[in-house]
Amino acid sequence: MTATTTSEETTAGGDLPLGQRIVRRALTSELIRLGRVDGPRAGHSAAAVAEGYEKAWQIADRWLPLARERRRAASGSVADHARWDGLVRAVTRPDTKVGNPSFTGLVELVGHTRELLRTLRNTEPSYVPVAEVAAQITEAVQNGKYLAGMSLSPGRIAADLGLPLASVKLALTDLAEENVVELSGTGRARLYGLGHTDRAQQIADWLRELIAAGAYPSGTKLPTRPMLARSFISAEYHVVAAIRILTADGTLICHPGQRPVVRPGHPHAGTKATEISRTFRQLPCPTAPMDLSDTGIREAARVAQSWWRAHLSPHPATLDHHYTQLVAIARHLITRAGTRHHRPRASDAGHWEDVDPVIARITATATGVAQAGPEHRVWRTACLAAAVIDLLKLTAEAGEATGPRPRHAFR
Repeated sequence: MTATTTSEETTAGGDLPLGQRIVRRALTSELIRLGRVDGPRAGHSAAAVAEGYEKAWQIADRWLPLARERRRAASGSVADHARWDGLVRAVTRPDTKVGNPSFTGLVELVGHTRELLRTLRNTEPSYVPVAEVAAQITEAVQNGKYLAGMSLSPGRIAADLGLPLASVKLALTDLAEENVVELSGTGRARLYGLGHTDRAQQIADWLRELIAAGAYPSGTKLPTRPMLARSFISAEYHVVAAIRILTADGTLICHPGQRPVVRPGHPHAGTKATEISRTFRQLPCPTAPMDLSDTGIREAARVAQSWWRAHLSPHPATLDHHYTQLVAIARHLITRAGTRHHRPRASDAGHWEDVDPVIARITATATGVAQAGPEHRVWRTACLAAAVIDLLKLTAEAGEATGPRPRHAFR
């Protein structure tokens, strides 16, 4: 039986559907034929190249009906539907004749056709649809198999649930659109669970907390967007979206070409400053000695930020220990910033205008980490590390103005 009849009977769903083994064998045979289409001899002449195009299109034409059927079946998954749409589009014969076909174009066409056939072979029954894979991952989150805040590789999820790796990757893409997970650049997934707010909303909510804590008093300008992005360890476009949210609800005033301003007379600006400062003083301190040199402080902050950037979820005890260290570092830097004889001369006073907002940011963030749920703690800890680094820079610059300061250990 030829590959043509295989595809026709399979896609038509007739009285005699062919089994999985026969279809896979036909697809494998076509893949072997493709290996000869774009061989070195195909580039010897324009006629040979044109003949290669025709052979590749003939193979693709035989399997496009099945591919289109798979595309229709994938309507429950945006990512899977987009995959099939791209595969079909890449190998569909153009309506108009190709003018001067090139050997490079032939190699690309054969590559796309090969990818189509491999995908068809890999999605033969008993293939699990991507929408069902996404449902299984969601169920695993709901049942507590995967806790909110965990960071997992697609390979780990595929192995745990016994699912195809390619399907898991596509399902995670769909779940990222639904804010159930967040994907890193390397494909790792941080699981947030159902109902999780998106990053822009997260930043907007946290900015409101910082305004209430006095980090950004009413009538003052927010830092630049790149500075805010560094503070929140987030992409700048998320910060822009958060600013839009706060502008729409009246928290901020935004004029074209200018930094956003906390609305003058904002009723909640600074209202929680005293409460947060009191709570911050009650946070626990580590009992073991710590390295409070500038190098040691930067390393502690780097570790906390690297967890978030790499989408890693440390053990809760490890995260708690590191958070407690950052709180102790913050207290040390706040004390250093408030030491009168270390303050710069009057001519440098403008430098210290930035210290109080950073201290307010630190106290609010440290308090927020202690009160945050598991899915937010890694992010809040990274934000605390960013604020600690900002205060370190300010106190270090002030120290340069007043002379070097000896290193010491904090217990």
